[in-house]
Amino acid sequence: MPEPDAAVAIVHTRAPDERVLLIRRAEREDDHWSGHWSFPGGHRDPEDPDLVHTALRELEEECGVRLARQDLEATLAPALARRPPPFVLVAPFVFAIDDVLPTVLDAREAVEAVWVPLSLLGDPARHRLQPVRGAPPGMLLPAIELNGWPLWGFTYRLIADWLRLAPQHSGPEAAQSVLAFLLSRGLRLTRGWIDRVAEVGGAIPVAEVLTEFSKPGDGFPAMNLLEVNPNQIRLMDLAFEEYRIQAAA
Repeated sequence: MPEPDAAVAIVHTRAPDERVLLIRRAEREDDHWSGHWSFPGGHRDPEDPDLVHTALRELEEECGVRLARQDLEATLAPALARRPPPFVLVAPFVFAIDDVLPTVLDAREAVEAVWVPLSLLGDPARHRLQPVRGAPPGMLLPAIELNGWPLWGFTYRLIADWLRLAPQHSGPEAAQSVLAFLLSRGLRLTRGWIDRVAEVGGAIPVAEVLTEFSKPGDGFPAMNLLEVNPNQIRLMDLAFEEYRIQAAA
């Protein structure tokens, strides 16, 4: 695996009041994550001796929080930030501290910082598929509402992996649940699953599908994406494998 291009700092307080630091990024045209909730972090500078230094430097620059290497608790597996290509491989580092620390934000980088309780992030009732700003109409993504803004995308997936929130199985079960919903609405199965593609007879009821699968539930979403139009449903499971349900011509 290639060396990661960037690093993030996952800074959390220890029990009993476990919280994690998140920032909402400033809105900038040149930033793909403009306005998103994220962990402090960024690209490695040529002067950075290693990626731990990158994470600590970005944490101090963006939030005014200075930690030391001895605060490092764990190094997570590198994660792929799937922005428009080229993708960025990110090294996540987990730092543990005793209590929340005050933040002094760099206004060019962030407009808000919160110490979010881990109990909130771990509550299944707060997780659902929902539309997010910037996504095409008819597309739902897993997210949590946080201070009126959705926490979604790369940071959401990283939290789900770190806290082990994601379901153990997702692909066939998630796709089959969408297909079963269509059949319950009177559509006919004209071709079963072949290479993760199925076909149904009848127009796909877009509004009904979006309503059904954006309801708050009692479990964590088993999809990374659900996109619905009258001719096709496209979904991606937690491993980013794509499934499609097509309306017969």
